[in-house]
Amino acid sequence: MKKIFITGATGFIGGRLAEMAHERDISIVGLVRTWSRAAGLARLPVQMVHGDVLDLDSLRRGMKDCEVVFHCAVENRVGGEIHRRISVEGTANVMQAALETGVQRVVHLSSAAVFGFRPEADVVIDEDTYRYSDDLYGDGKIDSEKAALSYHQEHGLPVVILRPTIVYGPFSFWSEYPMAALREGRMVLVDGGAGICNALYIDNLIEAMFLAARQDQAAGEVFHISDAAPITWKGYIEAYAYLLGDDYLPLPEMSTQEIMAAIRAAAEVGMPALPRSSLKQAFRLIRDQRTREVLRTIPVVDRSAKAGKAIAQTLVPAPIRHQLRQKLLSHNDTNGSPNGLVEPAPRPLLSEDEVKMYTTFDKVVFPIDKARQLLGYDPKIDFTEGMKRTAAWIEWARL
Repeated sequence: MKKIFITGATGFIGGRLAEMAHERDISIVGLVRTWSRAAGLARLPVQMVHGDVLDLDSLRRGMKDCEVVFHCAVENRVGGEIHRRISVEGTANVMQAALETGVQRVVHLSSAAVFGFRPEADVVIDEDTYRYSDDLYGDGKIDSEKAALSYHQEHGLPVVILRPTIVYGPFSFWSEYPMAALREGRMVLVDGGAGICNALYIDNLIEAMFLAARQDQAAGEVFHISDAAPITWKGYIEAYAYLLGDDYLPLPEMSTQEIMAAIRAAAEVGMPALPRSSLKQAFRLIRDQRTREVLRTIPVVDRSAKAGKAIAQTLVPAPIRHQLRQKLLSHNDTNGSPNGLVEPAPRPLLSEDEVKMYTTFDKVVFPIDKARQLLGYDPKIDFTEGMKRTAAWIEWARL
């Protein structure tokens, strides 16, 4: 493998792929849709081609003389016509350009999200199945797989599909988000964090991509890619909390029922439960008397609120306790007396999407036996080592 073409080269996975390919003296052509995002890629001796997966001509130009195509591009603005076009039409364009330019192998990145949120207990989790679930991202990935495989089946294009799980590491959303949520005091363990997190360190995924590019028996196949052993969401999130210090531990816990009840209660009084990354909205919500009255009609929430003062001293991080005191307890009414908030506010709530995120796949483990057997995949970096490397980046990035 001497020369490769990467779609999504300015993104998290595509960017790391370019770095590791450069370390192996592989020539790289990267598709760049937005120049402002290409600063990281520009550090490397990469030939950058301005274009888009919806622009077939730019794909043909980029793939000229390339042996392998890695299709990593994804549209993060989930929903709407542009998302579907990039998922289906964009993938078909990548395959068509690869066919026309004589590419020897296409590695297409899909996702474990093809099974949707919270698959039922009787759903078979293997590489031959998927499940439409009305989740636009996951359903889009299913359709992109179908588009890619059709080129293998109808035209003989050697396509390999990989379904990575929760990809973490430097520059990953799955590493940036927990840190931000912890610092903002919005992180709680849903149902004790007992659900399964099928974590995958980024470099393990890149190794799997290189294997998929060169193993003859992989053509036309689909593979789940994850680390050797899953962990719980508690273990995953706590690893980030440790990096922030003792004030962030132990992590507060809430049941799915508690959180969803609070979200419904907030909706009843016409207020958002908690927009992501908005501590200001959280304060506005829990300061509202109508919201508190509705919340306290729900038994599980009422018990949590009454126990709040003692719990807050041990569960709520010190910076958040300080902000709560400043913003809530010093808030006076027209008589100069406290505004009636005699019980501490409930802990900041997760959004409904976040609840789904932390209970996704609940007890499901994605098997990697097929990848081991046909690709020779052997994930070398375990969670301890992966977090060690991620922690070094977090310190460097001052997160």
